Amino acid sequence: MKRRTLAFGCLIVGGVLTLVASAQPWWRVVGHGIDVTFSGTQASAGLSQALAFIALAGTLLLLVLRTHGRRVVAALLLLVGAALAIVGGYRLQPSADAVRSRIRQVSLTDAFQVTATAWPWVLGLSGALVAGGAILTMITAATWPSFSDRFQAGRVKAGGSDSADPAGLWRALDAGVDPTTDASEEATVPHPDVHDRGVGATMEDTSRQEREA
Repeated sequence: MKRRTLAFGCLIVGGVLTLVASAQPWWRVVGHGIDVTFSGTQASAGLSQALAFIALAGTLLLLVLRTHGRRVVAALLLLVGAALAIVGGYRLQPSADAVRSRIRQVSLTDAFQVTATAWPWVLGLSGALVAGGAILTMITAATWPSFSDRFQAGRVKAGGSDSADPAGLWRALDAGVDPTTDASEEATVPHPDVHDRGVGATMEDTSRQEREA
């Protein structure tokens, strides 16, 4: 239970951190009258943000899958986490043309300095969290609850009366018994036209009793 909670926590926290880190400024361009920033999404051409969405979507998908499917998705999340760690570790920079084009929007100077922020390292750390959570998920996949299991269990409980033998139901209908009622609750009501007769009673005795009545 603790390892499963730890795995899910690592995946969720790692996925949220990747999404936040990809939107933060990775590079700052500073010069005379210039202060321009490039986010992780811009610096990585959208790769960091795409990996963040995949990590979060895969984490939510784990909740509805069974053991085998959960392990497959966890293996994919392990690759996503490794890719995030690599992107953050390499600290991808925007191209020179992208930097000049951005500077031209605010100034004509060519004197500027590009400095890095700490957010690429945050992305790398979040990728490590996703990878760690994926490994724990593959280990504890059999202990995770899933909505599909609960739904199946509810259907089994609700459909318990449908498991009766169809042939037996038809035989009960032919015999004049209502198969939808509980046999233990059926009351035995004697037919009003049938009279109890003794063991040695004959038809003549029965006729005589009816005339005397």
